[in-house]
Amino acid sequence: MNITYVAIGLLAFSLIGILVLLLYLKVIKHRYKKNSALFAKDNLMVKNKSSFKDILDRLYQIVYMTFVKMPIIKYYTKKTRLKLEMTNDYTEYELRKRTGKYMLFAVIFIFISLFVLINLVNDLYMTLIVIVGVLIIAEKMIDLGITSVSNKILRQMPDAFTTIRHAFHEHGMIDEAFATVIDELGDKEIGPQLRRIKEAIISDNPEVELEKYYDSAPNRFLKLFAGISYLTYDLGDRKVDGTSVYLKNLNNILQDIYLEILKQDKINYMFRSLNVIAVVPLVCIKPLQAWAESNFPALSNFYNSSFGFIMQSLIIISIFVSYLMLRIVKEDSEQIKFDRVASVRWQDKLYKIPIIKQIVDAFKSRPNTRKNRNETILIKNTNSYLTIEWLYVNKITAAFVTFILAFTLMFNITRIDVKATYEKISDEFLSFGQLTEQQEKAAQAINDRDKTYIDKYKNKNVTKEQLEMEFTDPVTGKTDADEVTRVYNKIQSIKNSYIKFWQVLTSFILAFIAYYAPSVMLFIRNKIREMEKENEIMQFQSIILMLMYIDRIDVQTILEWLCRFSYAFKEPIATCLNNYESGAYEALEDLKEAVPYKDFQRIVEQLQSAVERIPIRDAFDELETERAFFYERRKEGNERLIKKKTAIGKVLGFTPMVLLIGGYLVAPLMIVSIMQMMNYFTKMSF
Repeated sequence: MNITYVAIGLLAFSLIGILVLLLYLKVIKHRYKKNSALFAKDNLMVKNKSSFKDILDRLYQIVYMTFVKMPIIKYYTKKTRLKLEMTNDYTEYELRKRTGKYMLFAVIFIFISLFVLINLVNDLYMTLIVIVGVLIIAEKMIDLGITSVSNKILRQMPDAFTTIRHAFHEHGMIDEAFATVIDELGDKEIGPQLRRIKEAIISDNPEVELEKYYDSAPNRFLKLFAGISYLTYDLGDRKVDGTSVYLKNLNNILQDIYLEILKQDKINYMFRSLNVIAVVPLVCIKPLQAWAESNFPALSNFYNSSFGFIMQSLIIISIFVSYLMLRIVKEDSEQIKFDRVASVRWQDKLYKIPIIKQIVDAFKSRPNTRKNRNETILIKNTNSYLTIEWLYVNKITAAFVTFILAFTLMFNITRIDVKATYEKISDEFLSFGQLTEQQEKAAQAINDRDKTYIDKYKNKNVTKEQLEMEFTDPVTGKTDADEVTRVYNKIQSIKNSYIKFWQVLTSFILAFIAYYAPSVMLFIRNKIREMEKENEIMQFQSIILMLMYIDRIDVQTILEWLCRFSYAFKEPIATCLNNYESGAYEALEDLKEAVPYKDFQRIVEQLQSAVERIPIRDAFDELETERAFFYERRKEGNERLIKKKTAIGKVLGFTPMVLLIGGYLVAPLMIVSIMQMMNYFTKMSF
């Protein structure tokens, strides 16, 4: 067993031991505090018991409070909490306890899995596969858990809303309709959501409670349903053309739900195997290399050289990039809120270090410049948590880390070149088909003999003529010129195995590219969101159509609803709301100028008409008559969005496989074959 992997395993268990010890010390410290409150700032009061179960409960609470502040782990801790929050009506104390319990077991499982699996392999490449595999599986388990619950809730909503329709017909009261459907749903995943909505509506401060629910609602349809139900509960229902406005709004929400289910099903179907296709080359590199070397021995020299290492590194990098980009392309705009909540604010801590602050301030774009305005707009359009300073912290950090990694790889390349020189198979043994045992022994014997001369002269200045004397037969006086040339070239190759200027320059170029990577990622996210702008406009039309018939609805309330459900236009709408009291028409005019999007500007113009001249219902009267057209247009918009995402996804998913087959097998085979053919022609000419 390799001592390196034993050390890694011991280190992993040491980290777990230190973590458990620290947590235990915290438990003891909390246990003997005079105040029995576990978290005073959250008013989470518990009894001061001495049972083992109470100690475990406190341990899980402290694990949660620790993990929720740790980089990377914070992201998955909040995702785990989200899953529990969506499926159960836990109190805050119970929610933290269960999240801490699951995350502690998950971290221990990951460390134990890494310890066991890493100690079963004795290769750096396989170690990389094991680490990546365990982390991807852990991430997938969390993501699939949340996605499955969210999908179940979405698919249970039509039946739940149908039941609410019948109950509202019968009772004519929102709270009674909710009570009826909650009793009928039993243990279904949507039950806790409806209970939380009902409790928020009938609470003493419903607007505050609803805002809390909006922050954790699994999808925008439940937020919309909760808002419409509260307005009906607070202001009462009314009839329009003999139809209940509340029931009419329920029908509109149901139509949007069916569209969303179809959209998600199609996207999931199109992307169902792309993630696997993108990751599979990571497992196939070594088997493909072994097969190629057994059938085409000439490729061994390529795979063992620095060029083979560079190509292998490019494939691995493309796998990671493709996997991450596939997630960005597939994700829905609603899912970004979880990323923003879970994003680690390490940039702020780093920026507060004086020397880092000076470096960042020297690089960041100056205020009131075109570059600064473009970056600010990009951050706002992507709804990112970043500031300009944090963006440049990301850029400088990416450049620095990339330079260190690239320089380390360049240093490793020189080491690989030295090793490849010692182990290179002589040209006389390169042919199609696997080498026989005798050929392997003969090739190894030549390498061993060459090694003695290389070690003897690699630190000395030796000419080809001086080396010929070593290979001159004392009896016949003959010299094998090919053998002299081979050994001389190997000696020169060893002498040239040092960090060269072009390698340092390459490291700087890669760091320069990495410097712009965070901005490129924002740009890509913005382009993907651009695809969904039309879909968001049609969603705005649906929201306005639901609100326009409710009494006492004004323009400001509509803007608040649009801001709540917006992603692409959230920032300018929020700015408009902040300026609304100082002048409604002027604030809307600024909003129209801030968003140069024709369909959105049309909505703003109608809101301006509703502010000064006509009622809201008259300003948006065409929405009712054009409802069927908007519905078909939205279906068509979803189809276009799916096609664009699928096209991008296929390119990303198959890129690593193309690089693996084309760059790691076909291209090297063609190059080696051409070189061999040229050598044969050269020998034949003599």
